[in-house]
This record gives sequence, C-alpha cells and structure tokens, in this order.
Amino acid sequence: HDANQLRRIVDLARLNPDDSVLEIGPGLGPLTELLVEKVGHVLAIELDRRLVEFLESHLQSPKLKILHGDGLGYVRDKTRDWSNWKLVANLPYSVASPILVELAESPNAPKSMTVTL
Repeated sequence: HDANQLRRIVDLARLNPDDSVLEIGPGLGPLTELLVEKVGHVLAIELDRRLVEFLESHLQSPKLKILHGDGLGYVRDKTRDWSNWKLVANLPYSVASPILVELAESPNAPKSMTVTL
C-alpha cells in the first residue's frame, strides 16, 4: 500500500487518542501501525492465521489486540456494541459490502466508518 494513501485514510477518520478502532483484514499491518500511533485501542481481526502470527511478532503494543477470526462473523454478533468504536479499514473486497451493511444497520453502529476497498 502507498504510505500516503494510508495516512490519508487515517486523517479522514478524524481519530483522537481516546478512540477505539475496529480494523477488519489488517493483512501485514501497514494501516494498523498508523492506527496504533493515533488511538487508544485497536482491535484488528484477521482471517489468515499466518498473517495473525506475522502481526503478533511484528506489531506489539498494549493498545493493540489481534484476533484470528472471521470479521463478518464477528460483526454479526448482535451482542456487540460498536457505538463507541470507529471502523477504519482497507476491507477485503469479498466481504466489504456485507460488513458495511451489517454495521450500518446495527442498532449499535460505529461512530464512523472510514474504509477503502
């Protein structure tokens, strides 16, 4: 990814140090690194076990929680309250629409959603 594009995504998200951010599909973590610098808490959900292992070994911060799992399944869990979260992600194309619809229609939708596809 282009570093300038990633910085622009972070700038457009209008993040604050007290924000909590959900990132689905962090991949190798270039956006994740920028998010951890800006906010209080990042929850990154990655489906690929190898990428989770890479992220766990390369990005270590008390502000970062990395989960191995299906982002779509995670946001479909109706018990989760996203109302104090912001979604900032370069979403995997195959699940982008369902994730956005699921979060937008949630009674506890995120404060904001800043995504690229």
